[in-house]
Amino acid sequence: MSEVKTVGVAQTAKRSLLPDPHSVITVNNGRGFVIEHRSLFDVGNGLKRLRRKLVLTASHCLPHPPVMPCYSYQETTYANLLSPLGEQPSVWAECLFFDPVSDLAILGEPDNQEFGEQNEKYALLVDGRKSFTIAAPETGEGYMLALDGLSWQPTRLEVHETIWGTGLSTGATLAGQSGSPIVDAKGRAVALVSIGAEQVDLNSGSRANMDAGPQPILKFQLPSWVLKTVRATGAKRAPKWTESSITS
Repeated sequence: MSEVKTVGVAQTAKRSLLPDPHSVITVNNGRGFVIEHRSLFDVGNGLKRLRRKLVLTASHCLPHPPVMPCYSYQETTYANLLSPLGEQPSVWAECLFFDPVSDLAILGEPDNQEFGEQNEKYALLVDGRKSFTIAAPETGEGYMLALDGLSWQPTRLEVHETIWGTGLSTGATLAGQSGSPIVDAKGRAVALVSIGAEQVDLNSGSRANMDAGPQPILKFQLPSWVLKTVRATGAKRAPKWTESSITS
C-alpha cells in the first residue's frame, strides 16, 4: 500500500487525516472512490445491519448511460468497468444511480445469481479499501488526488450561493482526474471532479488550466438513501448483498 503524500504548497491538513489513495479506483477512462451504504433489514426474526461497499463516480465516466427505462439489472450492468488505478478495467459493476445533470453515478456489485464470478471479483476489489466519509463543504483548503495516483494535490474550495442553490468551485483540474474525490482538510469527501476549465490564447494557441466548477456537492446532490442508514422490510432483497459485506 502506497504511503500517503502531499504535493504543492504547504497546507495545514495533517497527513494522517488524508484518505488512503488506495480507495480511489479506475472507472472506465476516469476514476471513482469507495463509499459505504448502510441499511437495516427486517428479516422476520429481527433487524440485520448490512454494510455495502459502493463506488461513486462522475456519470460521464461511464462508457454510455444505462438503458432507460430499465426493466432488469442486466440492462444496467457494465462489463469491464472497474480496476485498481493504473490497471486495465476488468471488473463488472451495476449502475444503481445515474444523474447526468449533477454528473454523479453510483455503482454496486453485479447480481450474485446471474453474475456470480463477477460479483466475487467486485467484492475482492472493494472490500479491502477503506470507505470515504461524506461531508458538506466549507470554503477553505481541500485536496484532489494527483494524476500519479499516489499524492494529494492541494486546491482551494470556494462555496458560493447562486440562484440555483449552493455551488462549489475548486482550483484547476486535469484530464484523467474525472470522478476523483475532492476532500476537505479533514480528509472527508465533499465533492468529486466533474468540470475542468482552460484558457486559450488566440494568438499563440497555448492553453492554461483555470479554476474549475461548479463541482457536484455530494452531501446535497446524492440521493438520500446512500447518505443515511435506511430501514427496509422484506428479506427478498438481502441476497443482493455479498456475505463479506454483511455484519450482524
